[in-house]
Amino acid sequence: MMNKYSLQRLLPALMALGLSTGAMAQVTLQNSSYTQDFDGIGTALPVGFSVRTGATATALGTEVALTTAKTPWANTSGRFSNYASADGLTAAADAAAQDASTDRALGVRQTGSFGDPGAAFVFQAVNTTNKTSFSLSFKLQSLDNTSARTTAWRVDYGTGENPTNFQTIGSGTSLGNTSFSNTPITVDFENALNNKSEKVWIRIVALANSTGSGSRPTTAIDDFSLTWNTVSATDPAISVPTTPLTFASQLINTASASQNYQISAVNLTGDVTVTAPASFTVSKDNTAFSSTITFTPAELATAKPVYVRYTPTAIGAASGNITHTTPGGVNQTVAVSGTAFDPNNLLFSFDNCTGSPSEGWTQFSVTGAQTWGCTTFGRDANDATGKASKPNGLQINGFSGSSVLNEDWLISPALNTSSFAYPLLSFYSRVAFSGAPLQLKVSTNYSGTGSPNAAGVTWTTVDAAFPAIGSDTWTLTDNVDLSAFKSATLYVAFVYNSTTDEAARWTLDDIRVRNSTTAPPPSLAVNTSTLAFGYRAPNTVTTQTLNVTLRDLTAAATITSSNPVFQLSKDGTAFSNSISFDAIEASSTPKTIAVRFSPTQASTSYSSTLTVASTGATSLTIDATGNTYNVANTLEVVSWNIEWFGSQAGLGPQDKALQQENVKTMLTNLNADIFALAEVVDTVRLGTVVRQLGGYRYMVSPAASGGSSAGNNSFYATAQKLVFVYRTSVIKNPTFKVLLECDNQATNCAAYSDWSSGRYPYSMEADVELNGTTNHMLVVLIHAKANTSPVVDAYNRRKAGATALKAKLDADYPTTKFVIVGDYNDDLDETITAGAPTTESSYKAFVDDAANYQALTLPLSLAKKKSTVSYNDVIDHAVASNELAANYLTGSAEIQTSLAALIPNYANTTSDHYPVQTRYVFGTVTSTKSARLAQQLSISPNPVHNTLSLQLPTQVGELTLNVTSTDGRVVFVGTGRAELLTQQLSQRVGSLKAGMYLVRATSAQQVYFGRFVKQ
Repeated sequence: MMNKYSLQRLLPALMALGLSTGAMAQVTLQNSSYTQDFDGIGTALPVGFSVRTGATATALGTEVALTTAKTPWANTSGRFSNYASADGLTAAADAAAQDASTDRALGVRQTGSFGDPGAAFVFQAVNTTNKTSFSLSFKLQSLDNTSARTTAWRVDYGTGENPTNFQTIGSGTSLGNTSFSNTPITVDFENALNNKSEKVWIRIVALANSTGSGSRPTTAIDDFSLTWNTVSATDPAISVPTTPLTFASQLINTASASQNYQISAVNLTGDVTVTAPASFTVSKDNTAFSSTITFTPAELATAKPVYVRYTPTAIGAASGNITHTTPGGVNQTVAVSGTAFDPNNLLFSFDNCTGSPSEGWTQFSVTGAQTWGCTTFGRDANDATGKASKPNGLQINGFSGSSVLNEDWLISPALNTSSFAYPLLSFYSRVAFSGAPLQLKVSTNYSGTGSPNAAGVTWTTVDAAFPAIGSDTWTLTDNVDLSAFKSATLYVAFVYNSTTDEAARWTLDDIRVRNSTTAPPPSLAVNTSTLAFGYRAPNTVTTQTLNVTLRDLTAAATITSSNPVFQLSKDGTAFSNSISFDAIEASSTPKTIAVRFSPTQASTSYSSTLTVASTGATSLTIDATGNTYNVANTLEVVSWNIEWFGSQAGLGPQDKALQQENVKTMLTNLNADIFALAEVVDTVRLGTVVRQLGGYRYMVSPAASGGSSAGNNSFYATAQKLVFVYRTSVIKNPTFKVLLECDNQATNCAAYSDWSSGRYPYSMEADVELNGTTNHMLVVLIHAKANTSPVVDAYNRRKAGATALKAKLDADYPTTKFVIVGDYNDDLDETITAGAPTTESSYKAFVDDAANYQALTLPLSLAKKKSTVSYNDVIDHAVASNELAANYLTGSAEIQTSLAALIPNYANTTSDHYPVQTRYVFGTVTSTKSARLAQQLSISPNPVHNTLSLQLPTQVGELTLNVTSTDGRVVFVGTGRAELLTQQLSQRVGSLKAGMYLVRATSAQQVYFGRFVKQ
């Protein structure tokens, strides 16, 4: 334990006098060191210390109160508190051990609304007169190993009464990420704090948003020690300002305009030598510049100016210190920095960016308090995953406690591209959370300052391939052609928007405009890979739009539909199977294409591949689907997580009555036969909704996390529960069962842990009566283990639960038609768990068993859809047994975002998940609802090698044949008699990949099902 500074002994007296022990009292530095162990913070903060929020690179922040009561490490209240120090304790120390510890630490728990970013521990000294060579050491502690987020801390300093410019010392340290640590930190201020006659502020501060997901960390400091050297008042001393000199973007091989500062000195016994670092020069008269200048003692009898120029010879950032030396004195420095550019290669790396945007870039806020600024979370060029960060970049986040309405512009300096052959823009960007995409705009008549919306200023939107919302991965956007805007004053702007509903966090780095001698390669882009028209009555027409971007074409681009039921139009009036654009029509502005679906045959699934192609460009395909199966004749199953429905305050949407009304609206519009609901807390509210719907009943699972309905378990009433709501005219003789439950409600079997402490799968087994037929089927509803910390453990538990469920279904329901629906808390193509030991989905066992299971919603994942508001993945899925997959209406899996859009502020008033629907066909679907059963289609040989033969049980006329792979892809669609279809399919089967394929043949009277395995 370190000895305390003598002022610590004065605390009781100061308090008795009513004096503040916070930031209003600063420390007068004496002797050669100051130490503080924080063991007395149970009463008040030490003299000279304050704790603050809202700190930035240009502002101290707002002083806040300290909670002096002893606080456990895992307490999640956002505040500065008195914690047990990590000294002598481990992560396993319980609350009692922490309370008993006399070794205390000053700490903070960050939350979304407190100190993230902007938490700061602040020390204030009166001055540093006659003191030099300051060094600081302390312990930086991460105390809650259950918190998953990471926070970056750094040391900086400022001077003056109310500093507006803080300089970082050292590289900083990141804490959190489910760790318990006690890290010694030492920083050397060199001459930065030497002999300051004004107030000096030292901060340990978190200036950037925490990263990751989950709870935020508890961070503390302990054993704070500041040391220095004391010099005699008669020793030679040089005085220069601490404010660094920063030069704007400068053309290489040219000299900048000069900046200057004042130098003074006392007690000199010899000359003062001023030496500039590489890329900078100095002068005494602002005329003759060199790398070194000298002042005599006579010249420095009064203060003199030192002029500095930036003279770069290479592109990129340059920085260093101008040194000032004299015999017998302590060296002094002034920091200088600048960024150089090549007119043929304009590169903005932002490596030295702090505070406001640098390198000539500026921000302009149209609406809202949040603005573009520098962040330490720039792109790490050495990280191939695109997930790591490295100082520095530019960032904006419209979330501050809640989503805030913002419009903010990030604008480049004037770029002279007038002599460029092909000015090509590239940049890296990264987006986390849900919100609007960035817009890229250019102008040639912006003034360079002020509002970009000023009268007469023209901006043109340029299409650019930004990363998918919520992807949170550094993504390169390359070869954006700005040839149409060549100018001596070209401005590029990135425009950010957020609303009170959604606010994404966007980060930019390594922006470059280069002069290419060759045109960029042709490229094509579309705004979606799927167009789902859903159900339409026969002989009706509906249209959707498709945005296509055609860049740098060297030949015409064509867009072709493989099925004439889906036709295309450039103007929304004249439709055909194929349209084209001449190369001259190509631009960075998207073209809007109308796609028309005009089915003619009843009870039919339709699909088409829309192909966009042009010479030299990679062709793109869009899958268009639709059907004429009336919802009155098919089974609709909807799964939906309704986010803490009816829970206590503080969980889920705050207005519970509004949530109830919105849920009723959604269920009414969805009009499904089966609703499989997760996160239902208040079953009384749900019962009210079901009775208002009419024609439905519901059943609630007796199992939930932490307990069951048996034995008056106190956890059950407030727990998230699984519920089936079913239409009684369609669903007959239902029985309900909890799967995998431990015997006698025990908690010591593996499934209890794997399924979120007892939130077991819940099943409904029933007869489905549709179209004059009765089909027995099973629906399994799951709400799997979430990605809570520690994430590897969560992944392993979820995977084990899925494996156990598959084994159960394989053993007990080997020939049953069933579907597994609900909140999988993982995607099927690959896991969403950052930090998992593999990229494989938790449900790999199901996906890999293509012979027995079909992942109905996997195509939604592959098409980059999202089933939650905030994240760019599908985690609400449907996987069917091969028996039920034969009845699945191909392409009917749909995430109901369009219905959610009808509810104002859906994410905050209703749920953070969207409903997911799948549809199934049973029996013969005709207007008279004939009672004939669906029949089997015979396929031989089976397994298939290169040819096959289709045999129907009866003679029929014309058929529509659909063949799909087990991941939902349509691989063949044809219309004709069985003999012709056999010939056409045989020609295709040789090129199919190995695996199982499902076949549906539809005639005017009957639906036939079959399957084959391609070897």
